[in-house]
Amino acid sequence: MAESKKKLSVSLIVGGDYHDLDYVRHRLLGFLLEIPNLRTRCFENFDDIDSICNSDYLITYTCNVVPRPEQVSHLRNFLTSGKRWLALHGTNSWLALNKNKEWYTPAGHEEYFELIGSQFAAHPPIKPYAVSVIDNDHIVSKGCDDFEVLGGDELYYMHIFGDIRVLMEAVTQGEARGFEERKWDSGMTHPVLYEKTIENGAILYCTLGHRRGHWDMEPLTNYYEKEELGAWELPIFDKILRNSIKWLQEK
Repeated sequence: MAESKKKLSVSLIVGGDYHDLDYVRHRLLGFLLEIPNLRTRCFENFDDIDSICNSDYLITYTCNVVPRPEQVSHLRNFLTSGKRWLALHGTNSWLALNKNKEWYTPAGHEEYFELIGSQFAAHPPIKPYAVSVIDNDHIVSKGCDDFEVLGGDELYYMHIFGDIRVLMEAVTQGEARGFEERKWDSGMTHPVLYEKTIENGAILYCTLGHRRGHWDMEPLTNYYEKEELGAWELPIFDKILRNSIKWLQEK
């Protein structure tokens, strides 16, 4: 295939709390460098929303980083104009600790979560779990078989908004200890990978990709004893990410 002479651009937002953001940024930039005509601008938040939305594509990996209410319309316009957004892991997270030292989702930012189709609520303790491919008629899931997240990751229990096309899912893995929304029905399925169409554009959301090192839980602790590597160690996650970047460019 001849190399494209047209330069394309992507805005990459990696920022927030409680994750090894340096590692994630490094890995994502590595995947993006595989596209010779793609140029990347890096951001830590949504503050420069005009520049972010001026790109051809958007990729986000955040936790407790959300746009201000007046910025959501920019993201909506980005999508309705026909552009695509790859949202990873904690992009739908907005968390705080209550008086009982349980994590919960404070009110606010509803328009943003409705736009992306989900809001994180809780996750069970990190451990391996099985992911089922339920729709392989899609560029991202095509050729993927059911797999186990060896080593574990955060299985997101979420609230879903609007119509989404679920590509991969997993079943409840017990109570979400440490979260206000602790109890989830046994046998309930939870999207791991989904697409949401918004007029001419779309969002692809993948909940896999947790990563936490020793120094990523400040100010709660200065040193976190156990590193959490997440799905980044799995070849299937590499495949999902590469396919997702192809999806961004698909017309």
